[in-house]
Amino acid sequence: MKKTLLLYLFLIIVILGFTGCNKLDTLQKEPKIIKFSYQDGTPALTAAKLAKENPIIDENITIEYEMEKSPDLLVTKILKGEADIAIVPSNLAAQAFNKELPYKIVGTSVWGSLYLASTEDIKDFEELKDKEIYTFGKGLTPDIVLRYVLSKNGIVPDKNVKITYLNAASEVGPIFISGKSNLAVLAEPLLTTVTMKKQDTKVIFDLNQEWANATGVTKGYPQASLIIKEDLIKNNIEFVKEFIDIYEESRKWAKENGEELGKYAEELGISVAKETIEKGIIWTNIESFDIRDGKEEYNAYYGAILDFAPDFIGGKMPDEKIYFER
Repeated sequence: MKKTLLLYLFLIIVILGFTGCNKLDTLQKEPKIIKFSYQDGTPALTAAKLAKENPIIDENITIEYEMEKSPDLLVTKILKGEADIAIVPSNLAAQAFNKELPYKIVGTSVWGSLYLASTEDIKDFEELKDKEIYTFGKGLTPDIVLRYVLSKNGIVPDKNVKITYLNAASEVGPIFISGKSNLAVLAEPLLTTVTMKKQDTKVIFDLNQEWANATGVTKGYPQASLIIKEDLIKNNIEFVKEFIDIYEESRKWAKENGEELGKYAEELGISVAKETIEKGIIWTNIESFDIRDGKEEYNAYYGAILDFAPDFIGGKMPDEKIYFER
C-alpha cells in the first residue's frame, strides 16, 4: 500500500514537473513584437530591403517597421522609449543615453551627406567671404557642421558670410533651383534631385570630407546611428546579432541596386523620387558600419557639439557604455 502511494506521489511530481517545464517553454516562446523606427529619407533607404522583404530572423519575433515622416515624431518615440530598434540622428542617441534611456549605439547608418553647392566656380573657402549661404536645421547637425567647417577654414560665420536659415532641407532645393540663391547646403538625396533639375549645379565642398579634414578623423561625422534597446540585447542576443548583420547587408544592397531600390522606395512610400534613386545618390562611406571602426569619429563629433551646443547631446560627453560591440 505504501509502495503504491509512493508511486502515485512520484508520478504526480513528475507530471507537475513536466507541466511546469511546458509552461516555461510556452512563456519563453511567446510571440514578441519588435518595433523598428526610422525617419523618411536616407535612413529609410538603408532599411528598405528589410522593410520590403521582411525576412524571418526568429519565428517567435515579428518586426514592425515604422517610418516616421516627421523628425519630431521620431524624437518623441525615442524619448518615450517606444522603439526597440531605431535609426536616429547620432546626437539624439547621445541625448537618450544622457537621459539614462536604455539604448545602445551598434553602428553608423548614414555618414555625413551634406554638401555645399553653387553655380559659381568656387575653389577655396576664401572665395566664400561676403557671400550668403542658404541652409537649414539651425542649431542642429547641418548648422553645427557648416559653422565648424567654416571656422576651421578661416571663415567667421555671421561676420565673413551671411547664413540664411530655411525651415527644412526640402525648402532649400526650390530656392536654389529658382536662382534666388546660388550658394546652399544640400543634403542627399536632395542634392541629386537638384542636379537633375539644374545642370549647372556644382558641389564645391563635401562637408563630410571637410569635417574629416578639420577634426583629423577618417570617415567624417556620423549623421545617423542604429540604436537598440539594452534589454533586447540582453534577452535576445542571437536575434540582435543576426538583425545587425542583415541590416548591414541592406545598407550595402541599397548602394549597389539603385533601380530595385527605387521600386522598393516607391512601394514603401519613401519620399525620395524613384528617378532620383535610379540616377544614383551619392552614398558616403556605406561600407563602414560597425561601431568598433567609428568610435574616434563619434568622439570627435560629440566633442565638437559639446563645445558648440552642449544641450544638443544632453549636456555632457557620453561614455563608452553608449556603445554595443558584437
